[in-house]
Amino acid sequence: MNAVSEEKELLSLLQGVDFPPCPAVLLAVDAELKKEIPDPREIARHISTDVALSGCLMQVANSPAFSTGRALNSITQALQVLGTQQVFNLLLTQLLKVALSGAPDVPLDRFWDSSARTARLAAELARRLRSVRPDVAYTFGLFHDCGIPLLMKRFPQARAALAEANVADEQSFTEVEERHLGTNHAVVGYFLARRWHLPSFVAEGILHHHDYRLLAEPGRVSDDVKRLISIVVLAEHIIRLQVGDHGEQEWHKAASVACESLGLSLVAIDDLIEDMCEWLA
Repeated sequence: MNAVSEEKELLSLLQGVDFPPCPAVLLAVDAELKKEIPDPREIARHISTDVALSGCLMQVANSPAFSTGRALNSITQALQVLGTQQVFNLLLTQLLKVALSGAPDVPLDRFWDSSARTARLAAELARRLRSVRPDVAYTFGLFHDCGIPLLMKRFPQARAALAEANVADEQSFTEVEERHLGTNHAVVGYFLARRWHLPSFVAEGILHHHDYRLLAEPGRVSDDVKRLISIVVLAEHIIRLQVGDHGEQEWHKAASVACESLGLSLVAIDDLIEDMCEWLA
């Protein structure tokens, strides 16, 4: 999606959606992590400049999901115990949650819970399958649906459109959105990912993550993009199975090409799904 004409065409679909800018603290920490030898002290210093953010991050770092058996009392301790990449993922989660927070009449608690669980499961799947870097899978899992809160803030009818799209068995998810809204969350998420300086292949994956046909088409997107899309649609399917939600259609649409993209048979996928349901439990 680098051609100027394609960019203009995508932007024309957005109809005034408001994109939050990339936070300065995220840019600073990301720049430090990209150095040949990142300095944990500098990372901690950048994060600590935002007291509210530091407090939220430490609360999450000490939650049962990330517990190490002892209380963490500072960003420096969190970096030492959890590692820089894990702390960066937590930072990314908190900043995205703040940036996309909705109005009081647009509750997003379930959305954020689902996004966080998808990101963690995607990272674990990537680790087990050795297909893409787990930290990249986490970022993709967290961001792939980030256009949804922005659509809900912009369009009052977005919630109904999303509910219909989730159970559509013929049309793609994004086709249903476009019929109701004139745009879709994948396009919105793509531009947010670009604005937040995510890797280009992650942004491209966000743009195409409901277009499962391209998983079987050689050359349209990179193998990394295909694997990211496949891992996340599998992660979402596993989560829905665990909570007893059998109404979604996405895995039904994606299963065969996603398995091929990950180099797994349907039998191997079934075994993996069983293992991951136990891991989630």
